[in-house]
Amino acid sequence: MSEITRNSVREAIGAELESTRLSFHALLNSLPEQDLQKKSLNPGWTNGEILFHMTFAFMLLASLIPMVLFWGRLPKGYSKIFAWILNSFTGFFNWINALGARGGGRIYRKEGIGTKFDKIHFFLLRRLSSIREHEWQRGMYYPAKWDALFSEYMTLEDIFHYPVKHFKFHLNQISH
Repeated sequence: MSEITRNSVREAIGAELESTRLSFHALLNSLPEQDLQKKSLNPGWTNGEILFHMTFAFMLLASLIPMVLFWGRLPKGYSKIFAWILNSFTGFFNWINALGARGGGRIYRKEGIGTKFDKIHFFLLRRLSSIREHEWQRGMYYPAKWDALFSEYMTLEDIFHYPVKHFKFHLNQISH
C-alpha cells in the first residue's frame, strides 16, 4: 500500500469516526434526560441501553485492534480455530452483551454517555494515527455468530469500520 493510499484510508476512517461522533451527539442532544429511560424501538431495551450499546461497539474496538495485530502475524488457520471457539460461546456472549448494555444504560446519564463516547473516540483517533502501512491488511477470523455485522474474516481496516456500521444499524431504534 503506498503512502498516499495509506493516508487516504486513515483520513477516510478518521472522517467516518468524526461524522459518527457528531451524529451521536446530535442524537443524544435531541433527547431529554428522561427519554433515556423510555422504551426504544428495539423490544426490551431502553434508549439509554441502546446508546450505551452503540458506545460499547467503539469501546470494543480498543480490544479488537491489538487482537487483529496479534492474530494477523500468525497463519490464518490459528485465528479460525479461535473464532470457532468463540462462536461456541455465542449464547454466553449474547447474555453478557445484553447485561452490559442494560447496566450501562442504567449507570450513565446523558452527559456521562456523551463523555464516554468522546473519550473512546479520541483514543481511536490516536490509535488510528499509529497504524503502520504494513498493518492495514492484517486480519483474522471472527465469531460471525456474535454479530451479523462481523464478516468471517476481517482486516484491521474492516475493524475500524465496524463500530460505525453498528451505530448506523441501531440509530433508528431510538424512540423520540
